[in-house]
Amino acid sequence: MKKGCVIGCGAISTMHTEGLAMSEYGQLAGVCDIDKKKAEKMAEKYGVPVYFSFEDVIEDSQIDVVHICTPHYLHASMTKAALTAGKAVVLEKPIAITRAEMQDLLQFVKENGYEDKVTVMFQTRQNTCIQKIRQMIEENALGSLLGIVAHLSWKRDEEYYASGEWRGTWAQEGGGVLINQAIHTIDLMLLMAGPVKSMKAAASNRMVKTIEVEDTADVLIEFESGIRGVFTATNGYSWTNPASIELNFEKGKLRYADQALYQICGDEITILCKDDHSYKGKSCWGNGHARAIENFYQFLQGKGGSQLPLTEAIGAMEFVFEVYRQAFGR
Repeated sequence: MKKGCVIGCGAISTMHTEGLAMSEYGQLAGVCDIDKKKAEKMAEKYGVPVYFSFEDVIEDSQIDVVHICTPHYLHASMTKAALTAGKAVVLEKPIAITRAEMQDLLQFVKENGYEDKVTVMFQTRQNTCIQKIRQMIEENALGSLLGIVAHLSWKRDEEYYASGEWRGTWAQEGGGVLINQAIHTIDLMLLMAGPVKSMKAAASNRMVKTIEVEDTADVLIEFESGIRGVFTATNGYSWTNPASIELNFEKGKLRYADQALYQICGDEITILCKDDHSYKGKSCWGNGHARAIENFYQFLQGKGGSQLPLTEAIGAMEFVFEVYRQAFGR
């Protein structure tokens, strides 16, 4: 059994601690945060050792895997340090905050043979409805895919951005709604529709004027397959809704909304399946973390499972960076 330590005790860390707590192949063996109160509270909850320094964690021979749940600007550097210290890494999104940083990390992992030692947390791929969509595409159940529309509408107000100095900044968050909240939806869209050939994008700050980055974006996409795509995202809504994706095929539509999958053929609407709603955290995060963590710990021990290598994040990251280039010249 591999022992894991969660680095960063913010909101998303609960998904990792709970995932490890339920694991058959992994064990929660510590938590770490420079905020001693946060770290101590979480350590007490799970009855595990507490660390106040990332360096102490990666120097501890008892820790096999680190889960990086820190602010975005620390993701790439911490991943490199942990891998160098002989640890495996579960990396929360995004894998980096600039294209140059991403390319440097990917090169580092490849040159040092660490490809099998790190997995990126795109947990929404584990959702029941997403698995069903992918199966139907592979089986050509509704014919060729003709178009795709994806949308995200969340609420992230002044209070949210004030909860951490790194939030809402280019230097530390790397962007706004796209690189943080919508990146999972972007990943799913690309997973279904394939690589992007070209796009026309706009992004701006329309709601929270205390931040540097975008809270709203819209993108018109031409995929390499020839299909058309439309993507929109905003943090300026009054509520946080689950992401929605509609796929138009030759013989009908699939609509993923409210965490259920609808098949629409003419006037006939059928609910094919629903996602598991037994959440450990916010419903908008889904519940795929535990499955993704379990798969990786199995994989590390050669007992099956699966891993999502960093290269799987390139498509979504490049999508975000291209929007930022077009909208902000970054």
